Amino acid sequence: MPGTFFGFNTALRGMQAQQRGIYTTSHNIANANTEGYTRQQVVLAATPAYPVPAMNRPGGQGWQIGTGVDSQETRRLRDEFLDTQIRRETGSLGQWQQIQDVLQQVEVVFNEPSDTGLSTLMSQFWAAWQELSKNAESSPVRTTVVETANALAEAFNHSYQQLTTIQDDIDQSIALKVTEVNSIAQQIADLNGQIKNIVAAGDQPNDLMDQRDLLLDRLSKIIDFSVEKNMVTVNDEAIADGQIKIKLGDQYLVDVNGADSSAVNIVAGTDDANKGKIFWGDSGDEIVPANGEIKGLQKAREDVQTYLTNLNTLAGELAAAINEQHILGKDLTGASGEDFFVIGDNSDTITAANIQVNSQIMADVSKIAAAAKDGGPGDGSNALAIAQLQHKLIENLDNTTFDDYYKNFTAKLGVDAHEATRMTTNQGVLVDQLTNRKESISGVSLDEEMANMLQYQRAYEASARMITTLDSMLDKIINGMGVTR
Repeated sequence: MPGTFFGFNTALRGMQAQQRGIYTTSHNIANANTEGYTRQQVVLAATPAYPVPAMNRPGGQGWQIGTGVDSQETRRLRDEFLDTQIRRETGSLGQWQQIQDVLQQVEVVFNEPSDTGLSTLMSQFWAAWQELSKNAESSPVRTTVVETANALAEAFNHSYQQLTTIQDDIDQSIALKVTEVNSIAQQIADLNGQIKNIVAAGDQPNDLMDQRDLLLDRLSKIIDFSVEKNMVTVNDEAIADGQIKIKLGDQYLVDVNGADSSAVNIVAGTDDANKGKIFWGDSGDEIVPANGEIKGLQKAREDVQTYLTNLNTLAGELAAAINEQHILGKDLTGASGEDFFVIGDNSDTITAANIQVNSQIMADVSKIAAAAKDGGPGDGSNALAIAQLQHKLIENLDNTTFDDYYKNFTAKLGVDAHEATRMTTNQGVLVDQLTNRKESISGVSLDEEMANMLQYQRAYEASARMITTLDSMLDKIINGMGVTR
């Protein structure tokens, strides 16, 4: 049979275990609003019974008595599978958010449909030529042709400049995201070292792991990656040492070399051929993300480049068609027509960036070649031919008219922007649902923690009362037995 003092240790263990539970509950309550905090729980288990089974155990056969409780660990209540889901869907959300943001800016550039968009200006441009064909000698009508043409050219220039600015902003955003990735990677590498040391000492760095998981959550919105636990061999057995590796594609952003964790920097391309791309800083190999904000920015950049190309094609083909027809006519002085649109910079071809009205025609509207070669001063047949170009199918514009080509790619812009908005909304709902599921597991419920606190408090008080009772029993034995009254 156990001795008289046997129950003290059992009650003491109970007090210590419940005390640890109260401390953990207090920690949970204090961090109820801490971002990234994971609810912790004390794992209690009964200690081995006494005596240990053996041939010559004390007290003989037929009895064993419990020795109390022990707190085995303070664990984080976290679902790794759910974490992986959230990070994957958060990356998709980040991608679509960036695409949506950029396409909304592009929509503002084209501003269609509106009274000030390119579509309206082109309509006014064709209408001015149509009017000139009827009043070829009218100076006000000729001035209207020049002014509408100049407004159209400036609209091309302005739209090109705005799209270029958006593209430059994207490049800067990618560079900032790359800097953020490098910073997060270095912080994770630093936390790896701290976590490894604590794990090696046999303790649990729950709060440090929360910080690291929060960094992983932030990183997942920027770029997609995979996580590997670092394993070490102890007594021929592979065990996790608390450190993690982060892999982008087939290379490691955060690696463990020997016993130490280290991060590799990535860089953003700076020259014209590599703008918008990202590379490994040590090898120079390109990184091609499949998800995240950087992927969204890269996709949005490609979209903006497509709109720039379309705008350049439209401006170039429009200028070429107008010039080709204009030089076939003659002006009010009988001189042959010259190029109506010219290059405004040192480039070789007319684009949306450099298209402008011939300065000679701007200075003297009589130089507009509205008449045919064999027509008189009042003839407007060449102006009519130019006006009729509005309905001509242009091979380099996908065999469509100028107006339809512009409407087609702006309509596609509207569809793409709507799709980006729809996907952003859907991904936001999905991420919210997954986050709510995560909070139901990992989040701190104040009501639940208060219930736990009362449970631990009552158990602590009961264990303390047990010690008081045992003390009273011993007092009776020591001071009361054998005393005659």
